[in-house]
Amino acid sequence: MDLYNINLFQMKTKPENEERASDFLYKGYVQIGWSKVPDMSNLDKEEIRLELADKYGYEGRSLSTNLGTLNTFSKVMKKGDIVLINTDGFIHIGIVDEYVAEEVNEGVWFHRRSCVWVDMVNRDRLNESVKSLLRNMTTVTKFPHPFITSGIPEILGWKEETNEPNQTFQSSTLCDESNMHLTSLDNKDLLSRMESLGLTALEILEEEMNSEDSERRRKAAVDLLNILNDAKRPVF
Repeated sequence: MDLYNINLFQMKTKPENEERASDFLYKGYVQIGWSKVPDMSNLDKEEIRLELADKYGYEGRSLSTNLGTLNTFSKVMKKGDIVLINTDGFIHIGIVDEYVAEEVNEGVWFHRRSCVWVDMVNRDRLNESVKSLLRNMTTVTKFPHPFITSGIPEILGWKEETNEPNQTFQSSTLCDESNMHLTSLDNKDLLSRMESLGLTALEILEEEMNSEDSERRRKAAVDLLNILNDAKRPVF
């Protein structure tokens, strides 16, 4: 595949200060706030600027920062790009689809992208440039270096396009409903990695499920449901 045509982003999980990490993971999407801004599909950058100034009263640096975030999510990010979210020290890796906006109430919009979550890793496995990306405080941040340098392709077992059979795939197919789960990974490599990581992950979940902290138990239950849900889906 063409790893040079993929962009990497970090995203926060609290659109409009409401923690939505569980929904992101369980329901398969990512979302930003600014719900007073209408569908940005047909708005250019200057029109988004005017909406922010009018609806939120932003000006100066605040206007520029928020404009950059909305433009990045709706225009710069594209189908097949990679997003990272951080939950309790674990980094979830997802592949996004096209930007969509839904008017849930009059004048209230949800800005979302469907997302297929393909892996979860400990933060310590990431290289320093990606850790630096995750430390960024903005809602959406684009990785400033080529995706191929991020170490994420190696974590996912992705390879560059070659002429050899069964070693290539197109990132766009990952967002096709019939191929959303694990079509991009070499099955043998995947099974080997799952066997080595699976026990550790389950042991962590077991510890979390037995925690005295109800919020930790709830998050562990959500992660466990995700695992069980994925296990029931066919691998093509």
